[in-house]
Formats: sequence, structure tokens, C-alpha cells
Amino acid sequence: MIFLETSFLVSFYVEKTEDHEKALKLMKKIKNRELILSQMIIYETLTVLKKLKQSDDLVGEVYENLMTMKVYDDTGYYDKALEYTLINNIGFFDNLTYIFMVNNGIKEITSFDNDFDIFDDIERIQ
Repeated sequence: MIFLETSFLVSFYVEKTEDHEKALKLMKKIKNRELILSQMIIYETLTVLKKLKQSDDLVGEVYENLMTMKVYDDTGYYDKALEYTLINNIGFFDNLTYIFMVNNGIKEITSFDNDFDIFDDIERIQ
């Protein structure tokens, strides 16, 4: 199982991003693995796409693509993620992803966000 994080997804879908080519190569490498998403990652990804002024058609296409993957409810982890946000230097959404991963036995994450490097029990694939 490998968790797909927002920075990776945005880079994968938006050609203008710095890491687009890396994201394409990485997706090719992992496409046959079990790819995991949480609901909040979908919301965050769509929000970032809108902020990057991507077309409504692309945002809709990304949403449809993401919904074909294994999407898990992460709402039960909000309180713990907020706790972590108050004791470490990374934001709520990254803490939520980490808490979700740990509680679901997921050890790998595709991400171009080095905030995840503070955690020793998950591996950031980039």
C-alpha cells in the first residue's frame, strides 16, 4: 500500500509544476501497487488545483480519477491530527495524513513535501 499525497497529485496532474516529470515517472513505477487516498487529500488537491487556476474541466477530471481509487474516510483522525499540530512544526493536513497512515498500517507515501521527513515510521517516496 502506498498513500498518494496532495503535492504528488498536483504535480502529476498539472504540467506546469516543477515536479511534473518526476510525478509521471513515479506514477508509472507505482501504478500496479495498491494506491490509497483519504477524503481530505481529495479536498485539498481540488482546492490547490483551483488556487493554481486550473480549468473546471481538469478539476472535474481529477476528481473523477481520484474517486476510482481506494478512498478512505479520515474524519475519525481529526482530533489526533490537531493534537499533533500543536506539538510539531507541520500543518494539520500533513499531520492528518500521518495519523491516518499509522492507524491503517501504511508505511509509504508519495510526496514532494519534506514535512513528512520528521516521521521515522513512514517512508516518503519521491
